[in-house]
Amino acid sequence: MEIIVSHLYADLDALSSMVLAKKLHPEAILVFPGNISQNVKQFVNLYQDFLNVYKASEIDEENVEKIIMVDNSKKSRIGKFAKCLERGVKAVVYDHHQETEDDVQGEFVYRKYYGSNTSHLLEILLGKKPDLKLEKYEASLALMGIYEDTGNLTYTYTKPIDLEMAAFLLKQGADLEMVHEYTTKNLNPMLVDLFLKFVENGEILEFSVERIFITKYETDRFINGIDEIINKIKDLQNCSACFIICGDYERANIIARSSSIGVRLNEILLKFGDVSHYNAASVVVRNMHIDDIYKELKINILENIKRGKIAQDIMQTPVKSIDKDTKIKDAYKVMYKFSYSGLPVVEEGKVLGIITRRDVDKALNHGFSNAPVRVYMSTTVISAEKDTPIETLKRLIVENGVGRIPIIEAGKLTGIVTRTEILRNLYEQRKKVDRHDMVLMEKIKLKIMERVPKRIFTLLKSIEEISKSREEKAYLVGGIVRDLILGIENMDVDIVIEGDGTEFARELEKKMEIKKIIIHDKFKTAVLVFKDDFKIDIASARKEYYEYPTSLPSVEFGSISEDLYRRDFTINAMAVEIDYENFGKLIDYFRGYRDLMDGKIRILHNLSFVEDPTRIIRAFRFVSRYNFALEEDTKRMLLNAIEDGFLYKISWPRVKNELEIILSDKNPVEALKLLFEYGIIETIHPNIKYDETVLNHLKEISGYSAALNKLNIKKWLIYFLILFENLDSEELELVFNKFNFSQRFKDKYMYGKRLRGEILEKLDKAEKDSEIYGVLKDLNPDILITLLVYAGSQELKNKINRFIMEILDKTPIIDGKYLVGKGYKPGPEFRKILDEFYAIQLDNNLHTKDEILKYKNLGGLDDGSL
Repeated sequence: MEIIVSHLYADLDALSSMVLAKKLHPEAILVFPGNISQNVKQFVNLYQDFLNVYKASEIDEENVEKIIMVDNSKKSRIGKFAKCLERGVKAVVYDHHQETEDDVQGEFVYRKYYGSNTSHLLEILLGKKPDLKLEKYEASLALMGIYEDTGNLTYTYTKPIDLEMAAFLLKQGADLEMVHEYTTKNLNPMLVDLFLKFVENGEILEFSVERIFITKYETDRFINGIDEIINKIKDLQNCSACFIICGDYERANIIARSSSIGVRLNEILLKFGDVSHYNAASVVVRNMHIDDIYKELKINILENIKRGKIAQDIMQTPVKSIDKDTKIKDAYKVMYKFSYSGLPVVEEGKVLGIITRRDVDKALNHGFSNAPVRVYMSTTVISAEKDTPIETLKRLIVENGVGRIPIIEAGKLTGIVTRTEILRNLYEQRKKVDRHDMVLMEKIKLKIMERVPKRIFTLLKSIEEISKSREEKAYLVGGIVRDLILGIENMDVDIVIEGDGTEFARELEKKMEIKKIIIHDKFKTAVLVFKDDFKIDIASARKEYYEYPTSLPSVEFGSISEDLYRRDFTINAMAVEIDYENFGKLIDYFRGYRDLMDGKIRILHNLSFVEDPTRIIRAFRFVSRYNFALEEDTKRMLLNAIEDGFLYKISWPRVKNELEIILSDKNPVEALKLLFEYGIIETIHPNIKYDETVLNHLKEISGYSAALNKLNIKKWLIYFLILFENLDSEELELVFNKFNFSQRFKDKYMYGKRLRGEILEKLDKAEKDSEIYGVLKDLNPDILITLLVYAGSQELKNKINRFIMEILDKTPIIDGKYLVGKGYKPGPEFRKILDEFYAIQLDNNLHTKDEILKYKNLGGLDDGSL
């Protein structure tokens, strides 16, 4: 076992260094050797699902084989793990403190005297991975580490690299408001008295879920530093917004800060002046007493305040729960299926306790797989009600160190809120009040709405009306969202409802001119077919899990976030909200928009290719279609899944289906190159070759689109046949059987391939159109196209192409019915006479019966003579 440790009473720079070090040592686990600071504790309590940090008591030091020390190089500061060093365990050190005689002499020691050890590790990481991408919480944590150890970049030992790395982290998406939340700034003595006056003169306004502090101070002096004071007051009073009025009758300033979408400063301060920012504002008011400003501001606040999110808005329902007598091994199965880190234990709707994944893992490790969960569950349940504000939910999680909060109504479990949901909604809420992000989201919304075809836009507005009447959220999902952003036409309309999708579809049917509606009650899905056969799919939001790798997914109902999480790649896991609350808003939990802009194909979770290996083929489809690249970790996990043989474990019909789609797509030749390069085609048959000749034949197909359309042949099928060209008859039979080709098709293709040389030899001698027709007339269309590819000379290709595009269009002018009408009796010569007349028609490009009969000098035939 490898562990990453820092020092006792770890601070933010220590935690940040640990997280970054794991990117250099991915097999290692994070461990706190002892107590941690209060702000680190708060951060870990909220982000534990992402960090997965262990306590020293959870680790057996006898199993430790390597120690990575960060922000510390002293053995005395790593608690019980010092024993590991004493028994010779190797150490790697990343530190920024001055070297002393007590330092550990590690196998490798990396030391730079920077203001922050975070800056040191970032420099190392960027040297190894210049295109390093960090998650938002990682970038924010790293910036906290730098700010904390450099006094917000003001301490004398701060180095230029600290500022460079801080700038890099901001570009990576570090959230300064989050940084401020976990770091502190001390007021200088001059501001302390003013701070106390503001607190003394202020009052709390509570409305809905918002808590707002408003205060005033009359003075004729200009005061510098109120921006520092206001954030201190806001934190001290635990408010979502703070307003300070400072000045006199001639000139007064209103300074305001807000961290809630429900308190929009630009709307509240509109009567006092123009404000462009949603979360930070300052306006000057002249010729008005500050008491009057105070009264009017209070009125404006209460009139413009908006309700923030509450538990009911973000909770998951229905809740997956287990009985107190459920065995530990069965609880593990449920957690694995749904990727849960904890489950409520319920009896007759009442919550008895919570069992976490760690509790289950410990019990399994100790051999108690058959023990009931009641033995190991925590009976201290921190719960909340449906109207609990999201900020309160966050505080409950941080203060109690729990990962999920059951929502109770009338004593019964009605929903559950997880750490992840709180983080997602809390910081999404805060993100909305950022001016730059708001402008960006509005631009994206405008871009999407401008590109929605008129017909679909009308349909979406009807869905919006029903959403309002039913009070159910509705979303446009799937490939159409991706393509709308890219400006690509896509008429495949998929709608997801957070509610009953079938009932929603029935109401939509009443509003639209629908030819038929197809309901699947079992899965709560519906298909609406319009009179011109245009159709849309409507489904209830779902979540899915895989019983085992490569199995088809099992499905249960869930939220939109769970519905999107079950999809394959981030660029396909976006939605557009089309309900009564946020029509046109892009829902993007997994950075799909950024990946679209960066041209990256990224899977949603690490086991994606293992659970469904057909996603491997799908990945290359999107790479080739959009000329994108596989994201680095996605590429690594894709290669691992291929090397581990997961492609061999899926059914051949599913492989065939994916290949049909990819070979019918925009750039099939490029896709095939990738499928060969990554060894995917060889899973079909190891003897399939890919060389310059095959490549040229594949490219040639694009020039035969007209012929393919004329013969109504699927392009993917011809690509298939070209790929299989070098296989012998037995190998070809095996591949055709794998892909369930019909016996009739196999017989015709085998026959045509076997006689190809003979056919081409005859065709070479054919000069007249009738002779070309005679050689090619009985061939299967698929054989005709492959014959076109393998004809060799351009002259032969021209003959085949002429047959397809011109000769096949010419129907016989003199047919059997005409001959019978003129006295001919069907017999052995009948077919011969018809063929002769058709040959005259073809070879001389004749268009009427008279022209044909005259050419044959049989004008009397038209008069009834024989």
